[in-house]
Amino acid sequence: MDGRINTVCNGARVSRRTFTKLTALGTAAALSGISNAGAYPLEHFGKLIEPASAAPAEAESVVYGICEMCPFNCGIKVTCDGGIVKSIEGNPKEPHSKGKLCARGNSGEQVLYNPNRVKYPLIRTGERGAGGWKRATWDEALDYVAGKLNEIKGNYGPESIALIQFPTNRMVPLVRRFQKALGTPNYFSSLGTCKISRVVADIATLGGHILNAVDFKNAKYIMLFGRNTFETPATGSVQALSAAITSGAKLVYLDPRYTVTASKADEWIPIKPGTDLAFVLAMMNVIIREGLYDEEFVNTYTYGFDELKGFIGKYTPEWAEGITDVPAAQIERIAIEFATTKPAVAHPNWHPKGYESETQISRGILILNALVGNINKPGGIFYPRGVKLGDIKPPAYPEITAKRVDGIPDKYPLVPASHGLWQLLPDAIINEDPYPVKGLIVYRSNPLLGMPDRNRIIEAFKKLDLLVAIDILPSDTAWYADVILPECTYLERDDPPMVIKGKSPKVALRQQCVEPMYDSKHSFWIFKELAKRIGIGNYFDFELDDYINAQLKPLGIDKNYFKENSIWSSDISPELKGLEGMKINTSTGKIELYSKKLEAKGYDPLPTFVPPKEAPRGMFRLLHGHIAVHTHANPATFDNAYLNEICSENELWINTDTAGVLGITNGEYVWVENELSKGKIKAKVTEQIRPDAVFMLHGFGHTSPDLTLAYGKGLNDGDFIKVGADPIGGSCPMSETFVKIYREG
Repeated sequence: MDGRINTVCNGARVSRRTFTKLTALGTAAALSGISNAGAYPLEHFGKLIEPASAAPAEAESVVYGICEMCPFNCGIKVTCDGGIVKSIEGNPKEPHSKGKLCARGNSGEQVLYNPNRVKYPLIRTGERGAGGWKRATWDEALDYVAGKLNEIKGNYGPESIALIQFPTNRMVPLVRRFQKALGTPNYFSSLGTCKISRVVADIATLGGHILNAVDFKNAKYIMLFGRNTFETPATGSVQALSAAITSGAKLVYLDPRYTVTASKADEWIPIKPGTDLAFVLAMMNVIIREGLYDEEFVNTYTYGFDELKGFIGKYTPEWAEGITDVPAAQIERIAIEFATTKPAVAHPNWHPKGYESETQISRGILILNALVGNINKPGGIFYPRGVKLGDIKPPAYPEITAKRVDGIPDKYPLVPASHGLWQLLPDAIINEDPYPVKGLIVYRSNPLLGMPDRNRIIEAFKKLDLLVAIDILPSDTAWYADVILPECTYLERDDPPMVIKGKSPKVALRQQCVEPMYDSKHSFWIFKELAKRIGIGNYFDFELDDYINAQLKPLGIDKNYFKENSIWSSDISPELKGLEGMKINTSTGKIELYSKKLEAKGYDPLPTFVPPKEAPRGMFRLLHGHIAVHTHANPATFDNAYLNEICSENELWINTDTAGVLGITNGEYVWVENELSKGKIKAKVTEQIRPDAVFMLHGFGHTSPDLTLAYGKGLNDGDFIKVGADPIGGSCPMSETFVKIYREG
């Protein structure tokens, strides 16, 4: 390898000058109506800014708020002039991002001024998925939805209605209020194909989910297991990891792929996919065998060390070498370095690899950190601190007696019902098991592109009596909806406050920057109006401002505070002082190396290694990942003039030797196929991936023709992924996917 890093997407490079020029031209073109209106008939668009709804000219102003271009919700500083957003920058007072903003955040006005926005309520006129729509008034659309919901509830019960919502949306508590008042147990977020197993592992081991709480900046030795930090929009983590490297910290990075983060590491280990836990167990073996663990910490703050010590003896570096393809001597050296370099930290990952043993992979990394005693100390993982917000107490909710359709808690007793396993919902709809699900409200989420097995999801959609999409852009999911209700963008609305957890908690508020365009509405208004129409309006007998102020009341402030102050800061010291005096919310009151919670539910209480599935002959393991300029399956980034310019389609990474055997050359389009799907994608022939795996970026392959920039570009990795769930934590084992690769003909 010549040391150069290939770009992940198309080889495109956009300079800051070009990006700025695109910003100016894109906004100007949008505001003058010079843009391709996409596949909607013209009557669905109207003029881009209608004279009747255009805001009056205003002086230049600055509004501080919260970005919504990805789940990190960084602080932003928005400059407006004459009712138009002129620029979006990072908020220098925001504690994580510290004034830095990624490309997604910088491109936010392209969502606001995107001519492809859903401008009015739309009701389907033809076959589902055919794209026939009629414009409706809000009363017409809401009355239609409410009528269908009442009909479904009357015929099948409230449990036959399900809701899906993106988990970091500020409206989660209010949508949950709607769900509980409706009387259905079936609320879902997208965590089933993300980090739900990591959440379960944290709770079982540490007593609570610690989010992304890793003190990179003060660490001297850092291990990342596929956590590709330098290709995420997490600007705070990027800055902290960069600072650590600059200060001399050693970075060891394990990944089958040579990523940007790998290029910054002191050591890149191209580990065999799915064998991270074997590597970690062998490290534990060395640390315990050599007596390098933090005996005082282990004796004081952990439970189950003796059981772990007896369990770990068989997991030697020599054993792990045959599993991981990493030499035993290298594993032994890294284990000793990790235990003797203070402070050392292993990031427990965000979405730990996508295998059926995902919960135990996460637990293994958490236990590794506990062995060296670096929890809640500088340079380690830590329990993030938060503050409790207030509420407007709802009336008593109706009793929900129906079981959830995803098997929680009967089959998955440890998975939080507050998120559910959304990947299991389509099968429940298709099979009507354990009962029919006939109505689905999808709020700012895109399951058709975000879930595995698109064909199965379409089959499920076609069995519904009602599919409602509340969204800003016409996503693939919205394309199949019966009704699309247009929400205004994050720049056009206030939202409930956000607690920024960390060493010292802070609170931020999303504040409206400009007037809503077209006939778009706040989702609070939408759910409130629906609630009135289906007989649960008493649960929403308040205005959004009332709710925001009620949440802020325990802090002694109201929403007006944020007009002068961009962030509310607590007086809690950010110093990490260890675990003394802290309550650990496990059954033993300690960090559980041996998990009593897992044992009580019949699972292995120690992180036993389960080998990943082997690829069938002639097939390759399909790996997937993300790029810093795009968010999951969110059209806000893919159908975005700036970000589409940077990365418009994904490519299939194929090892150079593998490509040679298959006769594939760099840049040609090749077929990817398995039992679920078949599609073409551009080949990226590179030495930067192992020969036994291929890789593609997630979120491409949009099929909604109204997304004129994203439509038909790239291939959807989810088309090839089978539905499943980690038996403990529930995450979909998406990396247990195998495909054939071949040339045309």
